[in-house]
Amino acid sequence: MSTVFGKHLCNLRKSNTNYNQEKIAKLLGISRSTYTYYETGKTEPSQETLSKLCEILKVDFNTLLGVQSDNDTAVASDSVNLFKNLSPDEEMLILAYRNASSEGKKSMLKQASNMVKGKK
Repeated sequence: MSTVFGKHLCNLRKSNTNYNQEKIAKLLGISRSTYTYYETGKTEPSQETLSKLCEILKVDFNTLLGVQSDNDTAVASDSVNLFKNLSPDEEMLILAYRNASSEGKKSMLKQASNMVKGKK
């Protein structure tokens, strides 16, 4: 599992709040060790937890995931609503893509494209 998201989450927690890991975990309704696993990259939060983190850290979904966007805040807000209906598998695919290297992203897109072409 990649630690990129975890490091980014830790940085957001420190820069956007004065909360320690235990306080964030309490606000999320999880154990401190579970939250620590998010910051160390051992596990990734669910969609519901990501949404709660956005509220706690006062950031949009793209900022939480470290995605650079040229779109305005309204579009980012719409994206958060769109992601509320994702299945756990879809969440995993998106997080894997966003944490992949440039080469990994190209490979994933090529595989997805080939799979879609095979269905038609």
